Amino acid sequence: MNQTFLKQFHAALTHLLKEEGRGAQTRLASEQKIDRGYLNAIVKQRKTGSDKVWGKIAHHFKMTFEEMLSFGRTILEETEAPVLDRSKSEQPEFPQDVPIAPADKIKKIDISPKSEKAIPDIPEKIVKTIEILGGGTGYNNLFSDMIDIFHKMINTEKENVMLKNKLKDVELRLAALESQSENEKFGKQKIA
Repeated sequence: MNQTFLKQFHAALTHLLKEEGRGAQTRLASEQKIDRGYLNAIVKQRKTGSDKVWGKIAHHFKMTFEEMLSFGRTILEETEAPVLDRSKSEQPEFPQDVPIAPADKIKKIDISPKSEKAIPDIPEKIVKTIEILGGGTGYNNLFSDMIDIFHKMINTEKENVMLKNKLKDVELRLAALESQSENEKFGKQKIA
């Protein structure tokens, strides 16, 4: 298991154990027949655990392995997200000489991904981005937040593709194991 998945699984595990309260680790170990020391080593991140143990842990919390990863990813995103200071005004501070258009005059922008192959003049776009981020107009915070959102969307999409590929791989391996099991069962019946 790669480090990203380990972090996500561990975040979900520790959160769920904490949520379940005192004795949760002991209950998990006894109900799922996992050695308590081994489970503790997984919780303390001294050991990574095996596929079988991860499955038992997920099953204990009535989740699939993928749901545990997704839950852990959500927890990690929440802890990494910047906390807004609500004591400040909700609206960005704009200099008095910057006119702000009424809402009905603002042009709607389509931000859905385009399948354009050539991006026009990237250096020019970078210069414009730096100007917006460096300018003290109040739009810099908004633009920075938009960049963060797009970046998270791209990373989430990459993770989803990676998870789909892993799931396909697991399905193929499972099909191969089922086929092998059927062949072995058929062979035993033939001998008997």
